[in-house]
Amino acid sequence: LHTSGTPAPSPTRRTMSGMMEIGTQRFPRTKRFDMEERKTLVFNAKQRTIGVDSEALAEQTEEKAAAVQQEVEYTRYHDKLANFFDQKLVMLEQEKREIQANLNRNLVEFRNEYQKKDLRREYDMSDPASLKNSLPARVGDDDTRNSVSGVQKFEGEDLLAGERRKVQLAQQAAWCAIQAAEKSARKDHERDAELAYSDLVKRQEEYQHAIAGAQKTARLDLQRAIAAENMRLADDKRAREAAERHTVAAADVVEAANVGADDRLNENPSTAISYMAPNTRVRADHWKGMSQDEVLSIAETQAAQREELKLRRAAELALENRYVTSAENVRRTLEMKAEQVEMFKQDQRTAVFNTIKAQRNEKFARDATIKGTFGSNTVEPEFFAQFGASAR
Repeated sequence: LHTSGTPAPSPTRRTMSGMMEIGTQRFPRTKRFDMEERKTLVFNAKQRTIGVDSEALAEQTEEKAAAVQQEVEYTRYHDKLANFFDQKLVMLEQEKREIQANLNRNLVEFRNEYQKKDLRREYDMSDPASLKNSLPARVGDDDTRNSVSGVQKFEGEDLLAGERRKVQLAQQAAWCAIQAAEKSARKDHERDAELAYSDLVKRQEEYQHAIAGAQKTARLDLQRAIAAENMRLADDKRAREAAERHTVAAADVVEAANVGADDRLNENPSTAISYMAPNTRVRADHWKGMSQDEVLSIAETQAAQREELKLRRAAELALENRYVTSAENVRRTLEMKAEQVEMFKQDQRTAVFNTIKAQRNEKFARDATIKGTFGSNTVEPEFFAQFGASAR
């Protein structure tokens, strides 16, 4: 029960969108907009202790349980994901160890195959059979391992020097003789080659001169034969053309005589008279001309057609002039209308500008009057005294 005279505020007040409004009992610790309503809630001990909003508490409990359940689901999902990645890492680690083991086995096999003890560079220092495989202290007079202190061969000692010198001189003489013979043979061969080449060049030049003379003679003979043949052909052509001209002239004379004597070709009107209508009709297969009356009639018809064409062109020109004049008048009228509309718009803009200017001047004058009459706004001490005087 509410003991005060005012009705108790509704514990479940909601807005139109379904959300609870800030400042209701559902939110006792939020900011209040109605101070009297807050005083009723704070100073009413019975309502403060008994009037608990069970629905709000139930919703809060459900929300908390849903949050806990969501946290449990999130933790379970995270544990599953961590377990999956842990298993994946274990598998990758095992695969890595297998690869490393294969590499180590391959390394051991390579060392056993290609890096044996007897193949090392320092094996001669620890070879147990080095003495068995070593050479004796001296293998001959020219052994390079014998030093000066070995006294195996003295400096300058050469018992076969004279014999070797004779052999060398004999060899040198033989070599010189062979070289002289080769040089003489090479010179003879070069001289023979030069003689043969000069003889060949001489024969080639003689052959070229003979061929050039034969070609010149043959060319002259051919030119003479061609000139003679051309002269004969020209004479034959002139004779043939003269005979053709004579034949054509005779044929032209005969044809002219035949044409002059043929009434059908000359279209003699006397032979074209129709037997069915002698005065009005003619035979078209004998005469295709026209009489003097027909020629005059055609000339008169053509003159009438020319006059009619001149009159029609004059009428068309007059019609075109009227159309051009009408179009020019319409254009001038439209230009005049456009100028009038533009002048009207300019007058309207001037009127609007003057009105705005007058209103601005009136506002400046009114503001100056108000400021001079009432002064400027100031903050009075009563404004600050109202803070801290409420129950809150």
